[in-house]
Amino acid sequence: MSTNTETNGRYHSNWLNMMYPRLKLARNFLSSNGIIFISIDENEIENLKNLCNEIFGEENVIATLIWKSKSGGANDSRFFAMDHEYIVCCAKNFNDLQLNLDTEVQVSTSYPYRDEKGEYGLERLDKQSIQYSKGMDYEIVGPDGKIYKPMHKNPEKPNATWRWGKERVKEKYGELVFKDGKVYTKNYKKEGAIPRSLLIDDRFGRTRTGKTDFAELIENNVFSSPKPKKLIKFLLNISVNENDIILDFFSGSSTTANAVLEFNNEKSRNIKFIMVQIPEKTDEKSNAYNDGYKNICEIGKERIRRAGDKIVHESGNKDLDIGFKVFKLDSSNLEKWDPDYDNLEQTLLVSQDNIKPDRTQEDLIYEIMLKYGIDLTLPIEEYNAGENKIYSIGFGALLICLDNNITKEISQSIIELASDDVSRVVFKDNGFASDADKTNIKETLRSNNIDEFITI
Repeated sequence: MSTNTETNGRYHSNWLNMMYPRLKLARNFLSSNGIIFISIDENEIENLKNLCNEIFGEENVIATLIWKSKSGGANDSRFFAMDHEYIVCCAKNFNDLQLNLDTEVQVSTSYPYRDEKGEYGLERLDKQSIQYSKGMDYEIVGPDGKIYKPMHKNPEKPNATWRWGKERVKEKYGELVFKDGKVYTKNYKKEGAIPRSLLIDDRFGRTRTGKTDFAELIENNVFSSPKPKKLIKFLLNISVNENDIILDFFSGSSTTANAVLEFNNEKSRNIKFIMVQIPEKTDEKSNAYNDGYKNICEIGKERIRRAGDKIVHESGNKDLDIGFKVFKLDSSNLEKWDPDYDNLEQTLLVSQDNIKPDRTQEDLIYEIMLKYGIDLTLPIEEYNAGENKIYSIGFGALLICLDNNITKEISQSIIELASDDVSRVVFKDNGFASDADKTNIKETLRSNNIDEFITI
């Protein structure tokens, strides 16, 4: 790892090379109706847009929000005081994307009418248009047989059109209101408004707000410029649905995790998060290093712990899930088979332990879960079966025993722990006391409808 300085002749190329594979992977991770928000300042905004156009497609780069990140800074600026940053919004597929309304906005429109769908107001179907389209200027026959047309201010110079095309009028005809010689559509009352692209109010927070958020949990200024929780919670509010997972590729101080925990508590939701951060080392002269945080990940983990405890303490919501697990990228826990070609007979006959000596059983359990595509958040329970230990994942959906000297007596314990649904059992290949025990265990389990007998 090295710092990408502006004096580097490949400054922009290095940034693009770093971002491209991450955005490519991010698109693959998105659900069909998913969205990604990318926060950035003015230095690489144009390059980012070009990347997003290529990876997501221009039609899926749906907006660039402008966030007022700070006030002032004029003394540090040569030409303009930069008060804002950008948030580029990209959809996996804009046809499937359905953003939520901004529920913090109070809508002042009048809704004097009501039907079975709720309160509504009337909005003229015709509009004055600068770019006149003859195709949108057509006749609509009302229920009484009367013909309605867009109302032009100057009949000799048409400039009015319908807002809907012929097909949509035909499809939604029953929802139209014909009144006083005009055609109206029903504008139903909504609990909020369409989100705006200018995030300039205090409710979105500022850079200084992010520092205050962080200082409430961890003092001594151990992390610079964290994002404000208010901004992240706004993005959550307009984009997430139940059972969504929030992934942050550059989690830093874990503001996103903090915001998700608060969002879940405030909205009674159960949104999950995944924070990803390279364990970048802290400067040995910094406050963070002196306080025991040797890398950025340690700061993020401590913030999540303290944030969860604080929310539960202040809200009294002891049912709130504030638990999280920490994983680090590493090589496999299993050694590759490396035979002695000069003595193959001995290599094949002697049983060897292929688990790396510096790895724990828990390490191997999670690798097995990953390889089988099992949710890593499922509970892992530990049971004793005589001298052996059995790990039950997902209430018996997967059972693992990685001990040595496993005998046929373990079979009954496995049968009792196995789930009623499909259950698989994993053993260490050289962990059986004898070949006879291995065969007996396999056949006993099979006779009890446990067919997936796996050894590693």
